[in-house]
Amino acid sequence: MKRYNKILVGMDGSTQSELALDQAIDLAQRHDASILLVTVQNDTQFGPVMAGGAGMSAPIMAEEKHRIDDRVKELMRGYVQRVIAAGVPVDSKLYYGNSKTELAKEIPEKENIDLIVMGSTGLNRLERVLIGSNTTYVVANAKCDVLVVRDPDDN
Repeated sequence: MKRYNKILVGMDGSTQSELALDQAIDLAQRHDASILLVTVQNDTQFGPVMAGGAGMSAPIMAEEKHRIDDRVKELMRGYVQRVIAAGVPVDSKLYYGNSKTELAKEIPEKENIDLIVMGSTGLNRLERVLIGSNTTYVVANAKCDVLVVRDPDDN
């Protein structure tokens, strides 16, 4: 049986990512592994297109970005506490960039990840059609094992 040492869990606040976290905790306990919780914020969200289109000034964009970062960090603190309560070593990080490539390639390489655990999707159906699925991309492009956790209530 393959042993996992460091498990990456991509968190986006969705029910699916929380189910993935539960599965990762179970696997980490069985493998004496640690968990790295990550959230990837799109670094182009506050770029010139949005600024021009929405009429936002640089200080307003910076304030909005800071507010979002604070919400994400608070959410991650709750997830970290959940992992700690389960007795599993944990770290959490906030990354900026393209979530697909960060989760599939960049973070696993930087962090020496040997398993990625993700929810089947964190997006609604319309967003999946327009944007594409991060999970599909990660499964196709990751060099390590990927476990996709499905929500039993999702149709």
